Amino acid sequence: MTEQRWQIFLPDESATEELGRWLAERVRPGDILLLYGDLGAGKTTLVRGLARRLGYAGRVTSPTFTLVHEYEGDLPIYHFDLYRLDEPDQVWEIGWADYLRGEGVLCIEWPERLGGLMPDEALTIRLSHPGEEGGTVGVRVNEVEGAVAAGRIVELAGFGERPEALVKEWRKTCSSLGSIVPPL
Repeated sequence: MTEQRWQIFLPDESATEELGRWLAERVRPGDILLLYGDLGAGKTTLVRGLARRLGYAGRVTSPTFTLVHEYEGDLPIYHFDLYRLDEPDQVWEIGWADYLRGEGVLCIEWPERLGGLMPDEALTIRLSHPGEEGGTVGVRVNEVEGAVAAGRIVELAGFGERPEALVKEWRKTCSSLGSIVPPL
């Protein structure tokens, strides 16, 4: 199976939330979204769009100090923020095995802290500012002043059959979400 990747430019916060809403219409119990990006890259904004579309009306914030927030809606969302983990094994203390059983969608910020606990099948979402390491330089955007500074480059990569199918579908519909960046 070939890894599927696709990049897109999202011009603002609402477009990042729109990507979350798009994903909400497609995720299933047991899906895992690995959210990469620096502080302020839009990871929690994407989760907010996902949660809203799945019927959660409460506040969506990054669970930096609690490590996980649970959002109950049409499909439960388990929103992890592993930024403060010192060791990957600490994730077991918050019930990692129970969350992996597949009742809801796992959204994991700072998944690189999982080390050897990284799941084999997941949808990887990398958010970056244009020109940052990992972001694409020379993004085609409208000539609106400040659009690049406010926007994000988002790369989706699928690892496993279901995540790869999501990337293929996103690739087909991404023109409705923002300006397309050529695939890697």
